[in-house]
Amino acid sequence: MKYSIYAFFALFLLPGCVQEAPKEETSQPESVVPAEVTWLDLEDALKQQRHRPKPIFIDLYTDWCRWCKVMDQKTFADPKVAGYLQENFYPVKFNAEKAPPIDINGKEFKLVSTGRKSLHSLAYALMKGDISYPSYVILDEQQQTISRFKGFRDAQDFMVELETALQ
Repeated sequence: MKYSIYAFFALFLLPGCVQEAPKEETSQPESVVPAEVTWLDLEDALKQQRHRPKPIFIDLYTDWCRWCKVMDQKTFADPKVAGYLQENFYPVKFNAEKAPPIDINGKEFKLVSTGRKSLHSLAYALMKGDISYPSYVILDEQQQTISRFKGFRDAQDFMVELETALQ
């Protein structure tokens, strides 16, 4: 009986007490990849685009959309996706049911009541009336749509969509 107690102690408790040697730091700096996307509002993205042209990526979402939240937690949280979005686009989060009015190239877009809910006319225009959430639109430097796609995508499939849009 004594030996089985010692054996239990040696096998299960002692390994937790052993400290690992500290890892040596390397002198080579690691590349900095953002851990998350730094989202802009559309007006800021349009202003920045005038000074430094690159496409605008728009995530059309709603507060109640479950898959929009999954995209935030999984896909947009992926370091590769976050880094690619930051480097190649002005990333914009656009709440299609709550966003304030916005003027783009002299045309005003605003919330429109659809009964119980509201829909922003910009989201409707960007998706050509085919609204579902989440939806994504990529605009070129002249605010012309170069890509639109919908639905949940894992990080790998999402990267394919982004890379294809830039070709």
